[in-house]
Formats: sequence, structure tokens, C-alpha cells
Amino acid sequence: MPANKNALIRYKTIDNCLRNRYRRWTLDDLVDACSEALYDMEGITKGVCTRTVQMDIQIMRSDKLGYNAPIVVYDKIYYTYADPDYSITDMPLSMDDCKLLKEAIVLLGNMEAPNAVRAKTVLSKVRTRLTAILNFV
Repeated sequence: MPANKNALIRYKTIDNCLRNRYRRWTLDDLVDACSEALYDMEGITKGVCTRTVQMDIQIMRSDKLGYNAPIVVYDKIYYTYADPDYSITDMPLSMDDCKLLKEAIVLLGNMEAPNAVRAKTVLSKVRTRLTAILNFV
């Protein structure tokens, strides 16, 4: 889950930019778009630095928030998604997520003392994953 609302605004802005295939997006363009979005939504005039957007892209590419965004750089300057249909807002449940949910359902049905520790671990994972998914609904 994003650390704060501003990070979430930046992630969604970067996502919207990279989904727009009719424009070539440089890092400076993404910085400007994020700064503009933060000003429009939050009235923040300070802007965003290049390093912040670079770190946002790195987090979006990773599994840390469950995005695994296929962000690529072409011509050594332009950013886009390798998959034109990708969006961080369209995150279906993975097979691992489905297995985890099934296990949670079974554990909830058999909530007895021996299963309590295992249930707590599984439910913690389910809660973390569902929270990440539901932040974009």
C-alpha cells in the first residue's frame, strides 16, 4: 500500500501517462505530470523531484505493492508499458492470491486452537493483499 496519499496520486498519474500511447513520455514529462496532478488535487505547489519519480517507477516495477508494472524505456529516454493493456488499476487476483483466499476460508471454517496461529498468518497475508487491491477500486 502506498505510504501516503501523495504517493498514490503519483502512481496513478504515472500509470495514466504510460497508458497514453499517443505521447512519448520522458522522465521530465512524468515529473511535470505528477507535479501538476499534486497541484490540481492537493494544492501542493512544491512540485516533485526527478528522484521521487524514479523511485516511484522502481516501486511500480517491483512486487512490493503487487504492481509488477512492465515499465520499459525505449530509445534510452522514453517510458511506456511493454503491455499496452496493463494498468495498476486493473489488477486481477493471481493464482497465489486465490489459493491464499481459499486457505483463509478453510481456516475460518475450522477456527480451533491448533489452527489459530496458522489462521492469523494467512489472514494477515490476505488482508495485506486485499488492501493493496482495494485501494484502486
